[in-house]
Amino acid sequence: MAIVPQDLTDRIRRLEAQVRMLTTAANRRPAMNQVVHGDVKIGEGGSLSVRQPGGAETFRAGEVGPIAGEHALVVRRRDGSEAFSVWNGTPTGQAQAVRIKDAQGNEIVSEDVVGGGLARPHLPVVMSPAQAVDWPSTKATDWTDLQVAWPEAQHPRMEVFAQATANGPGGDFRITVDGQTVASGPVGKPIQAAFKIPGYRFGAHPEIKLQARAKANSVVWACVQRLYGVAS
Repeated sequence: MAIVPQDLTDRIRRLEAQVRMLTTAANRRPAMNQVVHGDVKIGEGGSLSVRQPGGAETFRAGEVGPIAGEHALVVRRRDGSEAFSVWNGTPTGQAQAVRIKDAQGNEIVSEDVVGGGLARPHLPVVMSPAQAVDWPSTKATDWTDLQVAWPEAQHPRMEVFAQATANGPGGDFRITVDGQTVASGPVGKPIQAAFKIPGYRFGAHPEIKLQARAKANSVVWACVQRLYGVAS
């Protein structure tokens, strides 16, 4: 009978112990669906894609195409249409544009990557009469409505620029929202102010008025020339 060296038996025992340790460690590995510490890095032209059960892609970050090598971000609706993106999609050296599209594919919000600012939406520019004598006027000594608006409130604050002039002793003018004075001043000095919309509620239609009152034997002309919503 062959003699088994003692060191070989010891080595087999050590190997068995190591196998048990590896098996235990494998069973204790962390969950593969979360990152506890550190970053997830995708390089070498790779991308991160999120797909629906049917296979349609709803999110991709990294190399997105259709231009090979363009790295960007695209979020799609469940029908595959683009909803939000930061990319060009064309072979251009310009900065990638941020775009939001509606369900029909129309670009409703985007930035101007050349000059800065907005590309869409196209915002209206309100013009007022250049001659003060063409502005609404009053000679009443009580507060009188000269202009009124019922905008849809989409910002909690607004900025206003209004001017007034008068003959004779002069007068005062002010801006009110639902009957509350938010900005006021004497004729001859513009109102340029930012104010909170009293009782702000998104989507509501507050009543905004330009009012003026004249001193005795005077006429006041006034006009709001700029009024728009701003953030808090």
